Amino acid sequence: MDFLITGTRAYGPAREDSDLDIVVKQDDVQSILEYLIEHKISTYATPGQDNYGDNGGFYFDLFGINVNIIIAQEELEFNLWKLRTERMKSLPDIEDRDTRLSVFRNEEGGDLNA
Repeated sequence: MDFLITGTRAYGPAREDSDLDIVVKQDDVQSILEYLIEHKISTYATPGQDNYGDNGGFYFDLFGINVNIIIAQEELEFNLWKLRTERMKSLPDIEDRDTRLSVFRNEEGGDLNA
């Protein structure tokens, strides 16, 4: 399974209540959902998740951490998340969320609504 940790837990500045954002490929979503169902872990979505990836995503809570699964339908989309995450890691922490998202979105390689 290919996955990528992104967001402030990957490149900062993470707060205690920051989500754990994980980008997964569409092909792996079903196995994740089956695992969560088997272990009676509920999933939920928020309106903003329609902005992530081609197919949105979902959340689940794990030991007090909100895990945000972001679904990348295509390899290109997954690689774009990876590229942008690595670039964000090379920058100093950006405290303002709107500025951080703007910087993330304006990296070369297309448009993601992170």
